[in-house]
Amino acid sequence: MLAWVASGYLIAAAVAMPIYGKLGDLYGRRATLLFAIGLFLVASVACALAQSMEMLVAARILQGIGGGGLISVAQAVVADVLSPRERGRYQGYFSTVYAVASVAGPLVGGLLTHYLNWRWVFWVNLPLGIAAFGDCPAFAGQAARAQHPAQH
Repeated sequence: MLAWVASGYLIAAAVAMPIYGKLGDLYGRRATLLFAIGLFLVASVACALAQSMEMLVAARILQGIGGGGLISVAQAVVADVLSPRERGRYQGYFSTVYAVASVAGPLVGGLLTHYLNWRWVFWVNLPLGIAAFGDCPAFAGQAARAQHPAQH
């Protein structure tokens, strides 16, 4: 069952990514990204409050559905906001952040688990997610102006 805590997230995120791409095209990047952030935050709370392994796996799958949207829609917003010349540099930034997070994330998670408890691995998402939720309208507004410059 422990393997499903990680695998459930990854499978759900992989399945959700193309769906969020289409939803972003249909309903707009801002609404789609805000939904993904909100779902990720709600699922993080559910993970932190899980009382059984089954509840934790279910919450991680829900979190993966939100996380898949964060990945795909954030990339789409960057493509909408930036010129083709600048996109490569920002894709490099994404890759750098991912590489640092892949190394630092398990280290910080281990420290949180060792000195506090495992639930803090999920609670730490809340302040970061709330900050992203607050910043999202500004960036998505830039994306709307970039897509329709004559209307703004």
